[in-house]
Parts: sequence; structure tokens; C-alpha cells
Amino acid sequence: MARFIFYDNRIINILLKEEKPSGGAAVQAYGWIRGLLAEGQEVVVLTHLSKNGAIKEDCRDIKLIPLYQSKKGIRWLRWVYYRLPYIYRTIKHIRPDYVYEGIPCWSSFVFALICRQLKVKYILRISSDSLLDDRIYQRRSKLHLFFQTLGMRLSQCILCQNEYQFDLVKKKFPGKKVFKIPNPIFVKNNVSATDSSSRHYIAWLGLFQYQKNLPLLFEIASVLKEEMFWIAGKEHEGCDEQTLSSLHKLKQLPNVRFVGFLERDQVLPYLAKAKFLLNTSHYEGFSNTFLEAMSVGTPIITSENVNPDHIITKHKLGIVYKNVPDLQHQY
Repeated sequence: MARFIFYDNRIINILLKEEKPSGGAAVQAYGWIRGLLAEGQEVVVLTHLSKNGAIKEDCRDIKLIPLYQSKKGIRWLRWVYYRLPYIYRTIKHIRPDYVYEGIPCWSSFVFALICRQLKVKYILRISSDSLLDDRIYQRRSKLHLFFQTLGMRLSQCILCQNEYQFDLVKKKFPGKKVFKIPNPIFVKNNVSATDSSSRHYIAWLGLFQYQKNLPLLFEIASVLKEEMFWIAGKEHEGCDEQTLSSLHKLKQLPNVRFVGFLERDQVLPYLAKAKFLLNTSHYEGFSNTFLEAMSVGTPIITSENVNPDHIITKHKLGIVYKNVPDLQHQY
């Protein structure tokens, strides 16, 4: 039996009775955790514990360890005298065989360094294509990227979601152990595929943020006027102006309905009653919603930007469009 630490500061949002938005990396981590526990492995989750929320009964088998207090200490300096020693002591006390992190960032260097010192295998998962190509420069500083790259270089291995990520990692880190492993999916309750006559809307699901490209969603909903669009999600912290503007315009359309934030148990029933799952993202790695849609027999509409390993076209799982006129033509 191996012992794993999963470091994820958003996974707590999935474990709460009153769920909160968590993001795709946390959903993936939860899938890995459930699979490892089912195989008899030991799992500890290092995360920010909620002071105001109770944990679901069916999640009490997951051992939670509190992460450092995020506001304690002097900014930047606290990493040296508080956070780094805290992480070191915690990992040393738990004595894991592996530490898993689902989103590379500058602090990955800290975890990688500590794991090297304690002879623990540090595993990094690539959560998005944009973390590896030139798009990363739009979001992160050179200093951030310097330490992020060091963290990736010091890791025991890197897990990729698709061939694009795999090729870039192999090129950037020659000799590094790299594996392409598709996303896990955890389904607590089986939901049967719904008959086509009972499917009445095109579903969209995600956080309202730049990555999800809500301007394109508005454009598509404006053009396909005969279709109903159900939008599930919630504003991301620090939502950008373009996204907010698109949300306002979407709310004016007569064929658009906002259904709010969905908890994990509500996702599959929502997708099972949809004609299609629509993806409008600028970029993804491998969208968890694709797997969820496939599990209930719902076809997928997505752009050429988000068709990992050409899975949608290769297996005829839906429609892949170049632009809105192309989608109109195919639809």
C-alpha cells in the first residue's frame, strides 16, 4: 500500500455539503482520490479547510490536513519563515510515498524542493494546454515562470492529459518521466441516457471566466435562435469585464436560461437531458465535462481549439467547428 498526499486548495469545495465552485483540476484530483481509495491506497488531502462548512457524509473517508493560514505573516516574507517550514513539517510528519499537485505554478518549486529533501516522489499534473505554450506569458510573469519551470524540472514525473501536452513536455524537459493518462471520472450514481425526444436544450457548463469565452457563447446563442441554451455556472473571482459584458447580453436573449451553479450530483442529470454539450473555451486540457457528457450519451459541440487528440472527430462524438458560420453550416 502506498501513501499519497494530494495538494489542492480548491478540492475542499467539492467535499462540502454546500458545494462551491472548484475548477477542473480539483474535479480530476477527486477522481484520482476515489480511485486510489477504492484500490486500498492511503490518501491524505492537504487543503484549506472551511471554517463555515460541514463535510459530506460520503466524503468523511478522505483524511484532510489543514494547509497553512493564507493570510498569516508578511506577504512574500511569510513563504520563507512560515509557509515553507509548515509544508516541510507537514510532509515530513505524514511521510508519504507520493505528493500530487494538479496545477503547476511558481510554488511547485517549493514542493519539489521539499520532496527532494525528504526523498518523496513529487508528481505534477498539467491541467491546461496554455500552461505549456506561449499563452502562459499573458497570465504569468517571467519570475513566476522561472520558478514554475524549476518545479517541473525537479518533479519525479509529469502527467499529461493529451498528446499536445505530452509532446511539449518531452521537448522542454528531455529525459523527464512523462506519461499521458486520460482524466479520471468518478460517478457516484449512474444516470441513464435520455431518449432524444426528451432532450430540449443545448447545455453549457463552467465557471464564468475569460478562459470559457462567453463572447463566443453569446454569438452562438444569438445565431441559433431556434434552440434553447441552458447555462450552468457561476462568476469566477475577479471576473473580467469582457465576460461580465457577455453575461449581461446573454441575459437579454429570449432563448437563454441561467440555471445557476450545479453541485457534482446535479451535473449528469443536467447533461443527460441536453441535445448537446456546448464548449466555447479558448483553451482546455481535457475537459471533464466531455467525459461527463459521454457517460450519459450526450453529443458534444466544440471548437477546433478544444478537441484533445481529435477525440470528438475521430470517434464521431459530436460537431467540431472552425467558427460560428461553420457551426451554422454543420448544425
